[in-house]
Amino acid sequence: MTRILHVSDTHLGKRQYDRDFREDDVYDTFKQVIDKAIEEKVDAVIHTGDFFDKNEPPNKAVLVALKELKRLKEKGIPFIAIAGDHDSPKRGSSIFPQRILEEEGLLVLLDHQKTEYSIGDLNIQGLSHIPLTGASVLKERLAKMKPASKKSILLLHQGVRTLLPYQYSYQIDLSDLPKGFGIIALGHFHDRFKTELDGGTVIEIAGSPEIISTSEIEGYEKNKKGITLIDYSTADPTFTYINMDIRPQFEVVINTDKLDNDIKSIVTKFSSISGKKPILHITLEGSPVKKSLIVNRLRELSKVSEYYRIAHDNTSYLPDQTEVRPPSSSSLDEMIMTYLTKVANYNETEAKLILSLIHEEDDEEITKILKKLSGYE
Repeated sequence: MTRILHVSDTHLGKRQYDRDFREDDVYDTFKQVIDKAIEEKVDAVIHTGDFFDKNEPPNKAVLVALKELKRLKEKGIPFIAIAGDHDSPKRGSSIFPQRILEEEGLLVLLDHQKTEYSIGDLNIQGLSHIPLTGASVLKERLAKMKPASKKSILLLHQGVRTLLPYQYSYQIDLSDLPKGFGIIALGHFHDRFKTELDGGTVIEIAGSPEIISTSEIEGYEKNKKGITLIDYSTADPTFTYINMDIRPQFEVVINTDKLDNDIKSIVTKFSSISGKKPILHITLEGSPVKKSLIVNRLRELSKVSEYYRIAHDNTSYLPDQTEVRPPSSSSLDEMIMTYLTKVANYNETEAKLILSLIHEEDDEEITKILKKLSGYE
């Protein structure tokens, strides 16, 4: 009995909205993936690209990868991967960052030199990402790939027309995929998907285990996020989705004509959510209102969300009727204070804290000030 865990597009090091907690969310999700691999006692983990969010990942991302893959190695579970477009070097002299993990014996990278790996009678082949400019080379290499048997998996991280039909987003057509593989495991696509081609080959897309962009929220609400367990216990492999416990994200609409009511409804709706506080993506509708009013009213959402943002503004801000002008003799600090208290509607204490942030250079003091501003101290 062979059991394989398929994970893709982990994007370690992703720092969404430049927030520490989002980077940590991505690491936490990857730790859950490793936990599940160990818990399920799988024979191998396959990863179909974009292991890291960029070719030169932050040190913390590399450290998390080292620690987590060591846990797999201690259990005798190999980690077979290909590189995605985010992993790929932008300069010819650079290397895939997965090489560091491979050097430590924590990962097997299938790239343009080594393309095959076997687990018992299961044949695994793979190609790391080739960009659109190399589409002809990619098609030539795919044409040469032949599975040892129907019990085989091909790992790819490419855009495929029909599956990803946006212009310039695909490198190949479905007809370019090699024939005879039992499963083609695809990365690059962030939403879960599975289909069967003529001839019986299964296209299996695990998707990203985390929400990497707002375009994935709809798919997350329908199918959640996670990994795929491929089980060869029967004649035909079975596919089981395993969901990860991730921070939820929601798109909400606020009409400025009923600003307070809409905000109150959102607070009521999300106050009952347990676990990780969500991220809210706001679309503003209705009549133009002052920016300062919107900013102040939206602060109520911090009660029920870890982070909120105006993703779409279908109004235009109404300018203040009274133009605030500090005296011409004012210092820069006085001008800033005038803006914060008269335009942005901060109280004097808050304005002074913000002003102190501008001048402060000590990291510890900055942290203390931010805690005071956010109400944690």
